[in-house]
Amino acid sequence: MRRKYYLTTFILLSGVCALALQPPADSSGLTLPKKKNTPAITMRLHSMGLFSYMGKVVNYSPAADILFTYTTQSGWGVSAFKVVDVRDVHSHNNFAFALIYKSFHIGERLTITPNIGAALEQQNAFADHGSDLIAMLTTSFRLNQNLVVDHNAMFTNLVFEPVYSDWINRFRLIYSKGHWDATGVLWHNNGLIDGANYFSTGASVFYNRISLGKRVWMGGGVTAIFTTNQSNPEQPHHKKGIQFTAAITIK
Repeated sequence: MRRKYYLTTFILLSGVCALALQPPADSSGLTLPKKKNTPAITMRLHSMGLFSYMGKVVNYSPAADILFTYTTQSGWGVSAFKVVDVRDVHSHNNFAFALIYKSFHIGERLTITPNIGAALEQQNAFADHGSDLIAMLTTSFRLNQNLVVDHNAMFTNLVFEPVYSDWINRFRLIYSKGHWDATGVLWHNNGLIDGANYFSTGASVFYNRISLGKRVWMGGGVTAIFTTNQSNPEQPHHKKGIQFTAAITIK
């Protein structure tokens, strides 16, 4: 089975940080008060494995992950992430990544954030066969106080195994008000690089930003995903799933 879909950056930053026009994020964590030059650690438990940046169900085994992020006042930042399959440490849902990014603000509404880093497959070792460099470009536009639309283009296998290179697009509409975050998502592998393509759709609802102390927040919610079209028969047959998530962030 080809490995390119397993080189994922499936959860970047805690919660819907894109709502604050920060570097790439998904809506399966916490959106926290904005602070500059402050590290953050997010720990989460999931009821199943999901590649949220690729729109793929990995498996139906519970998973746990930990994420470290640090963003400076100038817009530079780093993030590091590790996920573990609770039932099987040799499954494809055992991997890690590290990214460097820089956010460019254009006016008060538009932010463009290029990212580059490494994705490590870790089914049997620290960096299994298939580990490679990745790059992403995230564009976020704030429609109003509660609505953000963003697009993320992810490019995998850039150096060591270019035969498995891929280009995947993710489009999101994110609504946030009070403790509630709701997100609609469309994923598209356009097939321009590798010839394969698929569409996935998804939605999530989370209740976030629950303060447990001066620097500790928690949240949780549910994400649903469905792959509507898939041209590559070599890919996993998991086409749909519902993921429940609980998260704690220290910042």
